[in-house]
Amino acid sequence: MAKKRILIADDEKAIRILLGMALKTYDYEVDIVKNGLEAINNIYKRSYDLIITDYMMPEMDGLELTKRIRLEYPSIPILIVTANGPEHDFLKSGATFYIEKPFSMLEIQNIIKIMLNKEKID
Repeated sequence: MAKKRILIADDEKAIRILLGMALKTYDYEVDIVKNGLEAINNIYKRSYDLIITDYMMPEMDGLELTKRIRLEYPSIPILIVTANGPEHDFLKSGATFYIEKPFSMLEIQNIIKIMLNKEKID
C-alpha cells in the first residue's frame, strides 16, 4: 500500500521541523511549506491525503487556505493548528478538525489516524 501523503503549512520553522520529522517516523510521506500560497501551489502539483495548516500565517492564513482548498478539493481532510483563534470559524470554513498549541505528538498522531481512516468509519 502506498504511503499516505501529508502537506504541512506553517510559518514557524520549529513546528514545521517537529511535525515533519514526527510524521516521517510514523511512515507518512510529508511535504512542508511556509505559508498558504505555497500550500495552494503544492496542492495543484500533487495530491494529498491530509492537509495540516497553521491558523496564523503570512501571505494567506489557515482559514483562507481551507476555504480555497474546499472549493476544488472538498474531500481532503484538513487539520488546523492554532495558538488562538475562532474555533467556530475553523469548522465553518471547512476544516475537518482543529487542535490547539501546545499539543503532543501523540495527540497529533491519533487525530491524523482518525482523519485518514474517516471514510472507513462512516
